[in-house]
Amino acid sequence: MPDLPDLESRILRALCTEPSAVDSPGEHHSSTPAANLAKLHAHHWQNPEHRVVFDALTLLPGRNATELREQLPAQATRMGFPDVNWDEYFAFSTDDAIETLVAKLLAASREEKPEG
Repeated sequence: MPDLPDLESRILRALCTEPSAVDSPGEHHSSTPAANLAKLHAHHWQNPEHRVVFDALTLLPGRNATELREQLPAQATRMGFPDVNWDEYFAFSTDDAIETLVAKLLAASREEKPEG
């Protein structure tokens, strides 16, 4: 079973560091970042800080990695969470494609939920 908090962290790093990871609503690219964000809205984040980072990302659509680095800490502070460890989310990552990571996370989340 994959480590859900680790997958969450890898996805958030990709969203924070890939220039096209978070698009403006209505923009369509081959990597479908908006679709990935939509899929992740239903995910129950294991780490509360991960939920904060994800929520802050969704409130800043259309930003490139440089803009996110500048604006995410302020956005999280406005949301009431000033103590996020941003260095973790802006660390360079050569992970799998974000689509692959999202698919792994959602599959692992379904496996972890008790049935019935």
